[in-house]
This record gives sequence, C-alpha cells and structure tokens, in this order.
Amino acid sequence: MTSRYVLRLQVDPADDPQAVGDRLLAMARTARAEEICVFLFGMEFNDGHDRLDRIDHWLAATRPWRSRLRAEGIAVSLNPGHTVGHSDWARSPKADQPWQPMTDQHGMAAAVQVCPLDPGWRDYYAETLRRYAAEDVDAVWIEDDIRLHNHQPLDWGGCFCALHLAEFTRRTGIETDREQLVAACTAPDEPHPWRERWLDFWDTTQRELLASWAEILGNRLGLMSSRTDQHAAEGRDWSAWLDLPGLHRPHFWGYSDVSGADLPHAALQLDMQRAVQSASVISLPEIECWPYGQWNKSFRQTAAQMSIAHILGCDGLAISLYDFLGNHPDDEPRRATFLAEWRDTFDWLSETFPKTLRTVGIGLPWSPRTGRRVHTSRTGWESLVVPHGAWVGLLSAAGHAVTGRGGARVNALSGESAWAHDDAELRSWLSGGLLLDSVAARILFERGYGPLIGLTGARSGPEGYIREVCTDPEFALRPGCTISIDVESYSQAALLAAEPAPDARVASVVHDQLGRETGVGLVLYDNELGGRVAVTPWPAHTPGRTLMNPQREAQLGAVLDWLSGGTHARATGCPWLVTQVLTDGARWRVVVWNASPDEPDGFRVRLPKGMPEPDSVIQVTARGERLDAGWSHGRPLLTRPLGQWEYVVLSSDV
Repeated sequence: MTSRYVLRLQVDPADDPQAVGDRLLAMARTARAEEICVFLFGMEFNDGHDRLDRIDHWLAATRPWRSRLRAEGIAVSLNPGHTVGHSDWARSPKADQPWQPMTDQHGMAAAVQVCPLDPGWRDYYAETLRRYAAEDVDAVWIEDDIRLHNHQPLDWGGCFCALHLAEFTRRTGIETDREQLVAACTAPDEPHPWRERWLDFWDTTQRELLASWAEILGNRLGLMSSRTDQHAAEGRDWSAWLDLPGLHRPHFWGYSDVSGADLPHAALQLDMQRAVQSASVISLPEIECWPYGQWNKSFRQTAAQMSIAHILGCDGLAISLYDFLGNHPDDEPRRATFLAEWRDTFDWLSETFPKTLRTVGIGLPWSPRTGRRVHTSRTGWESLVVPHGAWVGLLSAAGHAVTGRGGARVNALSGESAWAHDDAELRSWLSGGLLLDSVAARILFERGYGPLIGLTGARSGPEGYIREVCTDPEFALRPGCTISIDVESYSQAALLAAEPAPDARVASVVHDQLGRETGVGLVLYDNELGGRVAVTPWPAHTPGRTLMNPQREAQLGAVLDWLSGGTHARATGCPWLVTQVLTDGARWRVVVWNASPDEPDGFRVRLPKGMPEPDSVIQVTARGERLDAGWSHGRPLLTRPLGQWEYVVLSSDV
C-alpha cells in the first residue's frame, strides 16, 4: 500500500484554461500527487449561497483543465465552498433566497447561514449536488459547515429556529419554545429527558439530510468531521454517520503552528475518530494550513502531522498547502518539492503501518454520548462540550503510550466525561487498573462507587489545598518532595478533598501555605473486584498548559506501573518523548516522538508486554530522511540528535 496526495486548492475561473492546466499538471507531477481537489467559490470567492447559473459558470470554466488532468492520470474531486455556511463573513442572502436563517440558543439569527431543515434550501442544495454528480470527478466533498457548532457570529451554533421547534414537536409530541428547551437541556444535575430527545432529533435529521445526498453521489460522497467533544454536544452518532460517506476527512490538528504539547492531543483525536470508522471508508485526514504557507505552519510541523496520519492508518492525505486565491502554485515552488521529498517516507509509513494495526497503551475512554449524559455546572450549550481523554497531556508528556480505543488493561478517566459511561463499562474498568483524576473520582463517588474506589467521602477541595507532599517512597521521586496544587494553576472547585477507606493506601498528603496538613492526596486501593484504583487530588485537564515536573513524572510513573504491572510501553530520559504503540497481535510498532525543542541526550524505551526485541530501528528526520539506528538494552542508538517533530520507529514481527 502506498500513500495518496490530494492537493486542495482553488483556481480563478477567469484564468486561461490552457495555462491553468499547464500549471496544475506541473505542480502535481513535481509534488508526486495523485489528485487535485478543486474548491468552488470558497473563502475569498464566496458570495454566500451561489445561484445555479454561477455554479454552472464555475463548472464550465474549470471543466477543460479538469478533463485534461484526468486524461493525464491525475484524479480530480470537487469541494463546494459551503453547505449551510461557515460564518456570515459580511455576506448577504440573495433576493431569491428566502430561507430560514440558522438561529442560536439565544434567538440570534445568522445573515447567510441557513437552517438545514429549510425545504427551499434543501431543494437548492440537492440540485447543486446533481450538477456536481454529472461531472467527471472522483469525489464531491460536503464542507464541514454541515456541523451544528462553530457558526460565527452565533453563540455556539444552531439550529434552534422555529422550523426545528415545530419539527421536534411533530416527531416527539413535545411542545416548547426555544427558551424553555435550552433551559431544560442545559439544566444542572441529572439531564432533563428533553436533552436526549433533542440531541436524537438533531442527529437523526442531519443524517437524513446526508443520506439524501448519498443517494445523489453514491460512494463519491466525502464528509469532513471535527472534534469528538464538540460533535457530542450536537448528538452525533459517529458510527451511523460514517456508514454514509465513501470518504472521510477528519480534522485532528490546528490550522496554524502549535506547540509540541499539542502533538499527543492531535494524535488521540485522530485515534478516537479512526476507532469509530469502518475499514471500508477511505480516510484522508485533513492537513490544513491556513493562512497558507510556511509563515503560518512550518514544513517540519506539517510533515509531523502527515506522519501521524500515516502511523494511525490513513489511506492518504487531504493537503491544504496551496491558497484559495487562485495564485499560481509556482509562486512558491518549495511547497511541491517539500511534498516530493517526503513522498517515499510516507509510502514507507503506509507499508509499515497498515490499517489493521490498533493502538495500545493506557486507555483513554471516550463516548459520543457525553453531551447527552453530562451533569452540567455551567449555563448554555457550551456546557455540554466536555473534553475527551484529558489525561493524554500529562501521560504523553511523561512518555506513556496511550490509546483512544477500547480493550485496555489499564484506563484513565478524567473530568466530567465520567458521567458518560454506563455501569457495565465502569465495573469492567474497575476490575482492572483505573486512574481517576479528582473530578472523575468525585463523580464516581456520587454515582455510588465509593466502596470500589477506596473513598468514604469526596467533595471539592477547601481553602488551604496548596501543596501535595509525597510521603510514600514507592510513589515519589523522594519522600517529602512537593507538587503544586495552588489555585493559580487549578480551579479550587476541581480539587478533591477525599476521605479514604480504612484499608486504602495514602501516598501523599495536602498542605496549606504554612505547611499544615489539610487533607489526603494520592489514594491507592485494591478493590473487591480484583482491580486497582488510583485517585489523584487534582484534575488532569488544565486548559492551555500541561502541569508536569520531575516530581509528578515520578509519581505518575510509579502509579501507572502499580496499576499495569509495568506492562505498557514508556519512553524515559527527557521531557516530551511522546510514545505510540500499534499492533495486530503479530506485528508490533513503537513510535517515539520528540515534542520538545530540546534534543534528548539519550533515552530508554520500555517495550510493551508481548513485543519482541525490535528487528529494525529507523529515525525519521524533519526532511523525511530515514536513518538506520541501533538498539542496545532498551536504548535506541541514533546516529543524529533527534530534533523537535522528529521520531523513531521500532518494528518487530512475532
């Protein structure tokens, strides 16, 4: 299996077709790309919902060079610039478009973004798709604005308009207005029954719309998706959604340069999405760069993003390196040569990481039902957006391999996502090894699991929760070392004041500013199900930062080894050695990334249980070079320092 490059761009329809064909054909061959995805009236060419005659003009103007590309062996796909509309962007609706505008939870109506239930808009959009389907193209992509969240200037998104309320009443018999509905669906404590019904309604009507488009486009239908936690707040049933398109373009990385701390979050996001996608769907993860070019995202980081996509089993890459302004690709020829330089390595990654491989490590469970089940503590629809897999930052910073798939021997639950999982799932995890942060532990205690997690009491941390002092030498860098839990770094409400069971093991205590003991910290417990549970007094989720230090690294490492028996993979020796493990039971692959700007002086890798000593060790540099490396007693022996966004691949076959 080899990779596939799909280059996404837009061409000015006024340009000479012969010249456009020359430029795009040269670009594709230089970049070693198989496909051009043509944007139609996107971004700077977007004038709202275009009339059919303008769509016909775009198709006619681009048809000569599209036909030429296909005749030369370059595939072509289409990506219309909108469905319901991304944002208003100072556009206005046309006089003959009297469609219901999208409406947010407060009753604010958009200007050009439309309600997806509006029958006039539905007829219009279906007709546009029939025009695209008649073209000689390999795919037609539905823009990601089909989502319900992120529709500026609306608050969160929509739609909460009169059409939706009326259809909700027709399908459920529930009569309500927008204010009553939103208040009920976002009310604190136990979710109101309307929330489940409304999210089911949203999801069902959106899938009905997508299914009608699949009837027009068949397996040429391409769908983009966004973050799992955002889609959970609009009720998305991922498996049902991904049964409909032939192609999927998952979003998993920022559009601009990010820090190394974002790498594990991005990898987990793609892993979670791949877990709910059938192998038959063609996966072309989004490699987005906006605004375009190296001033916004370096080639070094872009290549890391593309590598992650291949490691997690993509079929190719949907690449946005070229702008949507119609500028000539050879205005910056380095983009094409960058792609060409990396192509052999991406083909090698495709062979090395087939789609049959699955990630293994510390499990970070997530649920598409989070939005339905969370007990809200804030107002508004945003309260239904709960981070998935928040432990990934801390665990990956300390080199622990993680997985966004099920079946892990040791799992880590964090924050309000603990509401999403049913009793059968929780008891299964409690029968193995389970790491709970402060918020998840408090939720499980409230759900009646105190006897299984070693707590007789659990409440928010009071004043005086400032320093965690490690007291158990087995779970400390050294006895007496401290970890900050100051309110400058943490919300006091998120800290845990725990009352441990008499037979629980307390491995740290909490002090105030004056050194007075004010509570217990880390609690370890062997429960009656035969499982082991560790509870931290602080939350895993700290927005915008990863609060790791040598003391916490040592504590977490000892805790996870106590939970797992030291069976999961881990890289040690310096910060930010982000580790991935994939296997199908016969083939094993370990990837160790350097997410830090500092080059490691050397590091060790503990292989996961069941993996033989590696047959090969390959270092991949920021220029796509593959360098043979050695292996000795748990140490990769590299011939060149490992720079940021570079990685090492360890392979073995049973």
